[in-house]
Amino acid sequence: MSLAPLAAWVRSIWRHGLKPGSMAAHAFAAACVGAAVMLQALFGFDPDFAVFAPFYTAILAATVVGGWSAGVFATLLGLTALLAFFVPSRFFIHLFSRREADDIVLYLMASATIVAIADHYRRLVRRLREEEHYRGLVVDELQHRLANKAATLCAIVSHELCGDKKTAHRISAQLQAVAATDRIIARSDQQGVAIEEILSAELGPYDVARVSLDGPSARLPSKLAVTLALVFHELATNAAKYGALSVPQGRLAIAWKIHGGAMEIEWAESGGPAVAPPSHDGFGTTLFRRALDPYHGTIERTFAPAGLQCRIALTLPGAQVPPEALAAQAPPAAPAAERAAESAALERTIG
Repeated sequence: MSLAPLAAWVRSIWRHGLKPGSMAAHAFAAACVGAAVMLQALFGFDPDFAVFAPFYTAILAATVVGGWSAGVFATLLGLTALLAFFVPSRFFIHLFSRREADDIVLYLMASATIVAIADHYRRLVRRLREEEHYRGLVVDELQHRLANKAATLCAIVSHELCGDKKTAHRISAQLQAVAATDRIIARSDQQGVAIEEILSAELGPYDVARVSLDGPSARLPSKLAVTLALVFHELATNAAKYGALSVPQGRLAIAWKIHGGAMEIEWAESGGPAVAPPSHDGFGTTLFRRALDPYHGTIERTFAPAGLQCRIALTLPGAQVPPEALAAQAPPAAPAAERAAESAALERTIG
């Protein structure tokens, strides 16, 4: 007979608990005390030192699963079992001696502490799990609505531009790329995302022929993936509005490398209009300043005449090497824009 259904039932009970004050909760408490009685009978803990030990565990389990009332029931039931089965000579013949009275008081005080702490923990865990469940439903619903809105917008564009199929197709592709980025961010709560996948989704709405990507394949943990997706989205949006992606001759080169547990990303724009630092601190400036703090990272922007140059350095989760050590550990590399120009020249030579 398979024990899988029983194991699944036990995990469900431990995860979701029983209704406080219910018969099931008190029955579970009685079962915990029964298990403690069996352990005491089997191992015969010394009555002078550890006779109460199995019952403390029973009280803890009963409270976590069934609430404070189940914990109190287990406390009283356990004390009754101790008096009846294990130390009758001490507690029934000399019931009112100082030693036995002190033992009972200490047992009740320790049990009350266990019940109070365990019940508080139980409430917090249940609240967190309810919040997790609620957030999961909200994220799924928002993701579903975003997908539906993207499809609706594509249908509207196709209808309104039915006489210009080429333009309609281009706009629809851009909308789908934006929706793909939203899906990546939603999905990254469950699994990591490749950095090239994030960049492809963010830069998909633009002319990808003017964008070069260079770096090793790297799958980023979910939280870091979401953070970098927001940073790349802000950079891409600014490039499309004011930078290299706002003019036909503009170019964008993105390169990244990983060394010693740290990652360095170079974002280099060229061929676009002259850029200048923002006149005021907006969302983007705040994002660049604080987004990578959990990863000991920095985002440095240089508003060069040829275009924006941005260097992103961070420590990958689990690594102990600070990003500042990246430049000292690895030989300096040529800027991303220079490498892209060299690659283009080599292609022309081969051609």
